[in-house]
Amino acid sequence: MQVALHWIVVVLVAFQFVAHDGIEESWRAWLRDGMRLPTDGWVLAYLHIGAGILILILALARLYLRVTRGAPPPPADEPRLLQWAAEAIHGLIYLLLILLPVTGAAAWFFSVRTAANVHDILQNVLLLAIALHVSGALFQHFVRRSQVLMRMFRPDRS
Repeated sequence: MQVALHWIVVVLVAFQFVAHDGIEESWRAWLRDGMRLPTDGWVLAYLHIGAGILILILALARLYLRVTRGAPPPPADEPRLLQWAAEAIHGLIYLLLILLPVTGAAAWFFSVRTAANVHDILQNVLLLAIALHVSGALFQHFVRRSQVLMRMFRPDRS
């Protein structure tokens, strides 16, 4: 379940970055004209909102599963510093997957401009955290030769 939720969130987050123009266009139109949904971007705006809400729900579900079922242990020979780095990046990503929808909703539904600014900053932090996460997975696979990356494609079913 954890692996499935991971990849669903990956797809949704990728969608958010690729198809964010509609929500940005709608936000700019609201700031400029007081008009929330220009005809060109309303579909993407609502898809962005829906995907954001779904990401929040799935991130919370994933955290619940992590707390109740645990997470796979790190490789036995992994240095504590690498374990700490992985835990810190995972924690940051979970935090961002919660804060981004919350700040986006505050900006959109309650017209909080500060929340929109925070949302913009957090999306860049998320990109950095994702880059570090992917780099760590590739480091585990190619340098340390561990199974950490592969268990995200072929989870242990035992």
